[in-house]
Amino acid sequence: MTAERLRPLRALLPPAAYWSDEWFDTEQERLFGATWHLAATACELGRPGDYATVDAGHDPLVVVRTRSGAVRAFHNRCPHRAVALCEGRGNTGERFVCPYHAWSFDLDGTLRRVPQRAQFAGLDADAHGLDPAGAAEWAGLVFAHPDPGAGLAAHLGELPAHIGSFRPELLVPVDRFTIEARCNWKLFVENHVDVYHLWYLHARTLADYDHGRFEWRQLGRNWASYEPLRAGAPARRPSRTVPPIAHLDARDRAGIGAHLLFPNVMIASEAQSFVVYVARPVRPDLTAVDVRILAEPGADAAALADAARAFMAEDVAACEAVQRTVRSSRFRVGALAGDHERPVVEFQRNVLDALGVHP
Repeated sequence: MTAERLRPLRALLPPAAYWSDEWFDTEQERLFGATWHLAATACELGRPGDYATVDAGHDPLVVVRTRSGAVRAFHNRCPHRAVALCEGRGNTGERFVCPYHAWSFDLDGTLRRVPQRAQFAGLDADAHGLDPAGAAEWAGLVFAHPDPGAGLAAHLGELPAHIGSFRPELLVPVDRFTIEARCNWKLFVENHVDVYHLWYLHARTLADYDHGRFEWRQLGRNWASYEPLRAGAPARRPSRTVPPIAHLDARDRAGIGAHLLFPNVMIASEAQSFVVYVARPVRPDLTAVDVRILAEPGADAAALADAARAFMAEDVAACEAVQRTVRSSRFRVGALAGDHERPVVEFQRNVLDALGVHP
């Protein structure tokens, strides 16, 4: 590695990026309102009528499995009085029914019934269907976008080629939970791509891995990495309750991966699990981290969840400690490690670019 590559870097985001309501609203509109969002796993939408909701910035969306087996997405609002059609996730049966005035819509978004139809003489039903949104699947994960013409392949870019031998679509979701992090969502993502902290913050939980051989690649706005076990570290012992993922090659059985699908979908992969977690912004100083654990059928969900929670607790504590100082008159980010923290700077650059702001 060249000496130039190792020169210290500077942070690009101003302090207000982590506490300002105005900055937060701009992100909701320009960044999260114009990108793909993880809405569900394919297994969570296993039957016709199964649905899941997700917010894309200021746009509530709903994805649903149709009777033909396809996945469709719509803006989650009734065209009559703009009421949200559904909350959370569940099964809507054969139709969406508005809870306010009982207008009903087919799973393809077509308006099917208007109570007291005589009150709407001349109503054009075709003009009052659900507004379509974008829906697409990758590797057993279902995504939604406010724009029905958006393409997921362009958003994924080269990332699918850099997750190793993992095939998440061959696994099943064994647990799902949400962790509250009292910090800005960007701090959590920056921590995820920060190589420098592995030696120290995770000295116990990642003690078996060789941080000196950590490999990472910037893939446009996305990011991928791999870290092998250190020499002499015991190989991961198969567990009766948490079996190793059967289809992995030798490299992935002896290492871990950490990846980022910009802006806020993170992946942690290891021999026994493929964990996807989304840093969902709630307000400038609060993030809901939605965690999905994929593994072999029958894997011990509690054991996997306990391991994920223990590891993530270290990250959350560090991010919350930074958040407590962001409004200080002395807040500033010092010199950043030329290689180990370069992904942090690249992430910040991509956020600014998505917002149309240039440092």
